[in-house]
Amino acid sequence: MDEKIPEINMVVYLVANVAEEGKQKKHHFLGGAGYTYDRLQEGKKKLAKDVPTSTGYYTGNPQKPNTVVVVEDVLTLTVPNAHTAVEAMMKGLLEVLHYANEKQHLNLWIVTPHKEMEAFTKVKTLALAEAEPKIGKYALNKHEKPLIDLIVLMMDEFNKDKNRKIFFDFTGSAEGGMGNRDAQKQLSLAEVISTWGFDKDAKLIVQSRKDYENPEVDFNKIVSASRWYFSTHDPEKFFEEKHGYRVYDFGKVEPDKNYYGKLTPDVTYGKLYTKKPIEILDKLFNFTVKRIDNPDGYLSAGDLNHVISKDVARLVDTVPAVPVKHQLVSPFIKQNGRPVLIELIKPTMMSYRIRDFHVGMEVMMEAWLKKDENNTFGHSTFYNITDLIYVKEVNGKGVTKLKIHPDFNQLRTVIKVPVKHRNSIKPVPISLSVGYDIPERNAFNSVEDPNVEVWVVTDTKNEVGLRYSTMVVTEEFIYIHTSAAANLRVLTLAELGRKA
Repeated sequence: MDEKIPEINMVVYLVANVAEEGKQKKHHFLGGAGYTYDRLQEGKKKLAKDVPTSTGYYTGNPQKPNTVVVVEDVLTLTVPNAHTAVEAMMKGLLEVLHYANEKQHLNLWIVTPHKEMEAFTKVKTLALAEAEPKIGKYALNKHEKPLIDLIVLMMDEFNKDKNRKIFFDFTGSAEGGMGNRDAQKQLSLAEVISTWGFDKDAKLIVQSRKDYENPEVDFNKIVSASRWYFSTHDPEKFFEEKHGYRVYDFGKVEPDKNYYGKLTPDVTYGKLYTKKPIEILDKLFNFTVKRIDNPDGYLSAGDLNHVISKDVARLVDTVPAVPVKHQLVSPFIKQNGRPVLIELIKPTMMSYRIRDFHVGMEVMMEAWLKKDENNTFGHSTFYNITDLIYVKEVNGKGVTKLKIHPDFNQLRTVIKVPVKHRNSIKPVPISLSVGYDIPERNAFNSVEDPNVEVWVVTDTKNEVGLRYSTMVVTEEFIYIHTSAAANLRVLTLAELGRKA
């Protein structure tokens, strides 16, 4: 049986705008988003809000032909630094037409508030003899050759496929929905490129739906943190290996983040030693070095809620952030503002405690590498608690499967472990708070290495107390995690063999 040849249609949302910089300079730009679909393939989803149809993402308008479709590719478009609004619109439409001709797509459904675009499609010849040739309401200067060239190119693209139908949906641009939101995001990005750079090239990016919706973010999910800490003062040092590992510093800040380095029970620190570099962090580091001047060597903090998001992953090779003073902010507006991705921690005294904690973790790593057969080195002792976190089962094929211990469920908030202190006459129980003294349950669940080990390490230099942290050790990485303030255990009089 012969397979049907795909008949690909395209839906595109296009919107242009202008931003003024002072009284003299204006930036014209356009953003676009859309998708392609095979009109011979019937969509299986039920018609509901934001389900893709032949006329765009469904918004509840019953007057449109809302045939549900299956998205093949997703398109995103930016047109920055155009001289005029009409040039931005022409460049955007030209990119769409060129791609449609290149891939031999059939029909186009264009959602836009700009009625001038329909006028572009009706230009058969350009009457250059007129004093002011017009497209829609726009009067063109016939001596402005770049614009005239654009018009000629557009007419050529239209004439390549005279059977193609182009539908303009002007009311659809006011209906909201996913398509208009995506176009607005690209418009925001085009504004960022226009405001902060000189790039004039229109860029149409086409990705499979899977790659667009789930861009690869190579972040290690064992990390339980909300911040990534790094210094750009000596860029080469950031990329140095230690003991065969790349090293990344992390932490969790207090909820209202009034003060970096503050010692509260909800503040934590983490250090990841990994054989596989984290590409998205390396790229953002290089971007920060270029965009934020840091002669005084301030520590930087990246907000992991945004840094490892899908939006940043899609843009990390282009414009992942915008420099604003000592910050890098998102190019996309969210909740009426641009979220801060990375910031310098100022004044510098605020970062001293953060640096000290991470230096202490380096000492802990050295102790781990030098521990003896009794799992001790100096005042550091390591206790294997893997069996409290994981259950390892061997299936019929001899393959070890890793599972979270059934007792370590979502309701478990504390894990108790007995340890030793040289001045205690009996075992000293310590309470490991999940998410604070040890990583969160979901972080442990992300580990795939069946030979993973989890250790508690104690420091007993103090005569009447100890500090403790945890380590997750696999073939590919070692992750150290500790609370900033709640990891101190003071021995009781009974443990010291004293009477009140």
